[in-house]
Amino acid sequence: MIRLNRYFTGIFACFILGMTLSGPASAWSTGQGRLDIIRLKGSFREIGHDWGRAIKGDLRSSIDNELTGIARYISGEKKDLIALSGKLIPAARAYDPQFMEVLEGMAEGSGIAFEEIFALRSLLELMFYCQKLSGMCTAFAATGEATKEGTTIIGQNIDWHPGTKMSLLRISWPGGAEQLSLSLGGIWEYPLTRHPGGSPFGLASTLTVSMTPGQDLKKVPLSIVMNRAARQKRLEAALSVFVNGEQNMGGFVLASAEGEIVGVELADNGYEVLFPERGMMARTNHYLTERFKPMDFFAKYWPDSYLRYNRLRVLMQRERGRITPELMMKNLSDHNNYPKSLCTHVDDEAVFAPSRTLASVVMVPEKGLVYIANGNPCKTPFLEYRLE
Repeated sequence: MIRLNRYFTGIFACFILGMTLSGPASAWSTGQGRLDIIRLKGSFREIGHDWGRAIKGDLRSSIDNELTGIARYISGEKKDLIALSGKLIPAARAYDPQFMEVLEGMAEGSGIAFEEIFALRSLLELMFYCQKLSGMCTAFAATGEATKEGTTIIGQNIDWHPGTKMSLLRISWPGGAEQLSLSLGGIWEYPLTRHPGGSPFGLASTLTVSMTPGQDLKKVPLSIVMNRAARQKRLEAALSVFVNGEQNMGGFVLASAEGEIVGVELADNGYEVLFPERGMMARTNHYLTERFKPMDFFAKYWPDSYLRYNRLRVLMQRERGRITPELMMKNLSDHNNYPKSLCTHVDDEAVFAPSRTLASVVMVPEKGLVYIANGNPCKTPFLEYRLE
């Protein structure tokens, strides 16, 4: 029998950065919710070194809180989880040696052992293997005739337990890729990427999990797969990263400045590609693919996923043809089915540990713009950041 998670309840993932302008309204003048930008460039190891030095306190906090929580659940110790995640290191080195250099540099810059940082990057796998998972975010994309200006808009709410720190990164990767990336506690990040000669694209993510017979821990950590996808030159190449991997978890939305929107669900060591309906797509924490539905782990334990999914679709369909970044900021602030609404708040009656929306992101790839509310979007102003 699967034991339910009593510590975590949220995640996710997103992106972003640049120079801060006024978000809607007076946010710029007050500085409320403003994120400092961490600028990273150089070799992969140099990027990791400066990244680790800049967020070493947040890394330490994330490692201690996340791994200690899982260890307590399995009546073990943090060192047991570090040893367990160590089994993934050879596969990760073979899969993406460049990002492993980033993690090694991060260890040097932060003064934290590489094995601990790698365990943090393997958090989803550890939670999955130890049968200790939690519900995650809400994502969307819209383009073409669905939006007021015909531009592509993509974004999401990031739900996780309170206290996890956000870092805003501006990364110049070797090879030319430029990113605005919002990182959740150093655990994972979801960027807006622009590469010379390529069309800018954004990446949003929500967690889905399949309980597959014979599952094991012999996987490349999904956070590393996600980072590799986000560094690609084009949306097509990013999608290829996901469909060529073997995973039992993850749902993603990708959208480019050229108006392309595509979704991908990972389960049963396979994948399914999804396409928008009438220029719109929404995702929460249950599988949409028919063949994956019988294996869905989240569906019966987090029914609010169905409600959030339907609510967002209703709101977007109601305004089809008039969708703007500002409208989606309003939609992501919606409180229907409060507190487990699109804008999630702590549920004092919940069986699980506290969870709320830690940040909300709305991106316009064509304009290189990202709007971030660093907190619940119902009460935190969105600030504008530009990919330059």
